[in-house]
Amino acid sequence: MAVQTDLPQIAALKIAAEKRFGHKIESRSDFTLFGAEIERVTNEHLADNTLRRLWGCIKGYSTTYTRTLDVLCRYIGFNHWEAFCSHLKQDSKTESDILQSHHSIRVEELAPGDRLRIGWLPDRVCIIEFQGGRTFKAIDCKNSTLQNGDSFECSILMKHYPLFVDNLVHGGELCQRYAMGLDNGLTILEKL
Repeated sequence: MAVQTDLPQIAALKIAAEKRFGHKIESRSDFTLFGAEIERVTNEHLADNTLRRLWGCIKGYSTTYTRTLDVLCRYIGFNHWEAFCSHLKQDSKTESDILQSHHSIRVEELAPGDRLRIGWLPDRVCIIEFQGGRTFKAIDCKNSTLQNGDSFECSILMKHYPLFVDNLVHGGELCQRYAMGLDNGLTILEKL
């Protein structure tokens, strides 16, 4: 039976398989080593190209066979695909929630020239100035990739949540996106 490869459960399976394997699977040699590891653990063979199709490295395929998923599930310690899916439903933490941060700042609450102090681990601290629209400019940055004069866009900043920004101009170059506080979020968020 064929299964669509764009399911969240398949993404979770690939993450779990890479975790068991010990690193992300990206190169052709990774897939060869990964296939050998699967066969060593499960005594079942999955072809390199089957794995590459599932990981999206070979374009034009949007389904995979249940047998492939069953073997991968056995590799990570489940009996089969359905057992893995049941486990996700029962034991997974909630991946979505209504955010009720008591400390957030939306751009609609700011006037051009307003300054904010933001910080994240381990020791990053920046003063940013609201420019209008959704744009901020870095004024004083310490221990950060973000440098004085850099600019970025965002619509909301929330304490204890990561700050994802768009259109970062860093050192005069457009970097598209940047994230601050990925693991622990912003530890400092205050209007000056």
